[in-house]
Amino acid sequence: MASMTDLSQRTAPVRVALEPVYNVLNSFSLLNEVGKLPGLNSKIVQMAAAFSPEQLHANRLLFEGLRDALAPEQDGEEFSAFLKYLSEQNPDAVRDRALERLRARFIRRASSENTEGDLIAPDAARLLNDMQAYLACVKYAQGDTPFDAALHTEVHRLLNDAPALHTMLVSHLETLWNMAFEAEWKRVQRSLRWQAEMFTYNLDEQAAVGEVFSILTGRELPSDITRRLAGAQEIILVPSWHTGRNVTLWEDERSSRLFFSEPPNYDVAQRDIPMGRPELRARLSALADETRLRILELLAQQDELPAQEIITQLGLSQSNVSRHLKQLVSAGFLYERRGEGANKTYRLSSFYFERTARALHQLALGEQVQSAEIQSGQQTPQELRRFLDRSGRLTTWPPARQRDKLLILEYLASFFEPGRIYSEKEVNELLLQHSAFKDAAALRRALYEFRFMSRTRDGASYWLIGTEMPEEE
Repeated sequence: MASMTDLSQRTAPVRVALEPVYNVLNSFSLLNEVGKLPGLNSKIVQMAAAFSPEQLHANRLLFEGLRDALAPEQDGEEFSAFLKYLSEQNPDAVRDRALERLRARFIRRASSENTEGDLIAPDAARLLNDMQAYLACVKYAQGDTPFDAALHTEVHRLLNDAPALHTMLVSHLETLWNMAFEAEWKRVQRSLRWQAEMFTYNLDEQAAVGEVFSILTGRELPSDITRRLAGAQEIILVPSWHTGRNVTLWEDERSSRLFFSEPPNYDVAQRDIPMGRPELRARLSALADETRLRILELLAQQDELPAQEIITQLGLSQSNVSRHLKQLVSAGFLYERRGEGANKTYRLSSFYFERTARALHQLALGEQVQSAEIQSGQQTPQELRRFLDRSGRLTTWPPARQRDKLLILEYLASFFEPGRIYSEKEVNELLLQHSAFKDAAALRRALYEFRFMSRTRDGASYWLIGTEMPEEE
């Protein structure tokens, strides 16, 4: 058997995509995980509570037993168009596609285990006529996934009644979409589309999938997911709004789609320079308050909450809670987005917690944490010097490698004072002072986009991440 190191180094092509149909189907499948997976998005928990036991059982039949019948031939269209296409399909064709995809998964697993000569996938006719052969095929194709014989026995009966299968499949998906999810998808798809674009922009196509996942999210890829990705022909990373801090996987004969939720915080996992003492003090200061810790605890349990719900659960005034939320957002520990109207919702940003913990660990071990001398730019790492002239001014932008870009932005951010609010003009002047070319606007945008600095909505004021956010008029 291959070692975990071998698996993590295999280099199937990796890309990032929104995948609208798969994205929605994955969210539907999460209804089956409520009570099993911690930290799922609160919207999924609310949806599951609103459905009857019969509807939830139908959801299990579809997403645990008939997932192969649901996957689109190709993604890229909206879910409503996919529903229309599915409803117009011949029931026998839908059933046959499910069986062929089951056989393909069986063959792929046998191939990955080098046992294809010993194990032959039953043909479609035998799968329909021989329930025991069907159950054995499903159990083997699922690998380590728990196998529910009673559920798959019921699925086998449906496969032998293609019109009933087709009716149930289309009816259930239409119910989920029309009753609960169409409005939700409209609410989140713009943010997801932006995340997909930004993650694509930051994608290192030469890196292994585990490294890519760590760069984009600041987290390690779960070992069970790493094992299942071994031998994949293509890996598609799909930003989801509903998986919380979990990772889910959808595999077919061509691709493995990995769904993950992570707000787009580009404080950047590739930063090699240790966190500076001023930044570390600012982050720890943001955590040194009982109310803010209670807010973090709530969001750890619920994944995402609107401001009003946080206010209600804490039993404090709106102004009091808003002040604490602003400080946590400014420090990078929370991701804030605007919901309907003037409402705002909040989620945890796992990367900031992990980076702060890493800096504390370094400090406890006596390792380097940036001194004020390095923060002020008087010393520079060797790998940065090739981008600077003798006076320490930046000569090249943008560099070809993403890693170098982040190193440069870290260097430029070191010239700004923590706790100070800068006007746009002041930011430009400081950047021009430390660069040998005259495009301060490009550098200013990069500092904001990669989460080294934050700003007011009108772009009039800027400040380092970790600084208390100013009140907006």
